[in-house]
Amino acid sequence: MSFLAFDELKKKVANLIHEDTQRHDHHLDLTVAEVHRINGAGSLDFGGSEFKPATTQKLNPVKQKPDDNYGWWKLQQGPYKIIFNESVDIEDGSAALISAHHHARQAGLISDSYVISDDSSDALSLNVTVSEAGCNIKENARIAELRIISD
Repeated sequence: MSFLAFDELKKKVANLIHEDTQRHDHHLDLTVAEVHRINGAGSLDFGGSEFKPATTQKLNPVKQKPDDNYGWWKLQQGPYKIIFNESVDIEDGSAALISAHHHARQAGLISDSYVISDDSSDALSLNVTVSEAGCNIKENARIAELRIISD
């Protein structure tokens, strides 16, 4: 098993914002499309019949100047769900690994990482926690990395 090289990886990903910037030898950067604040408890049980996802509230980015092309999310301390612009097509025998971009970690975000091993109808996302200091995120910012492992 190995990570796919970028030329093979990009064949499985749709909606790249700017290929030259998102491209790396064996991974690509994922960009922010939406930010949701996690604001309600989910539920987990052993069998799954009582599973309930946490509720979220979509936040709108704010432009600093009226003529700006992109706005910012000025996040306060707490939990958030980041939805990516990109989507991925996973085939049998492959798995995708999503983890925080090194800049996101340096900006103080704490995040999960996870593996996708089948096609999911859910949008690609990443849960993050913002520290007490807060974090500002611009629309389309590169915030995570995607790698695909294949036989």
